Amino acid sequence: MNYNYKIDYTTLEDGTKTLNFVFDEGPNVFTTFFASDVEEFPSVILEQIDQVLSKKKKHVECSGNDCCWDIGPKETLIVDNFAPEGTPNEITVDTLELRRLINEWIAAKAKFKEQKAKGEI
Repeated sequence: MNYNYKIDYTTLEDGTKTLNFVFDEGPNVFTTFFASDVEEFPSVILEQIDQVLSKKKKHVECSGNDCCWDIGPKETLIVDNFAPEGTPNEITVDTLELRRLINEWIAAKAKFKEQKAKGEI
């Protein structure tokens, strides 16, 4: 399944601008995962995915700021540890699709930083 997202720019109270991936489909777990855990640990999560895809590990379980994840060779389960009661708190995504999305996020973040440095954003 392909997950559609839009890139959203948020201006914080101090004037700092941030980049967010806001996903159209599925619960907000994916948006939370990217805004908190991918934001902080993109290379770590990619390394974990690569360890599983290269069969160095059967699976990797980890926890970040807001979510925990269990990376398997075919699917990755992401759980929002702080989702409001009564709302969906988990999503299962194809592991290769997750890797692709994180790479897109890294590229978008690099472009965002470049545009900020040039004063375009």
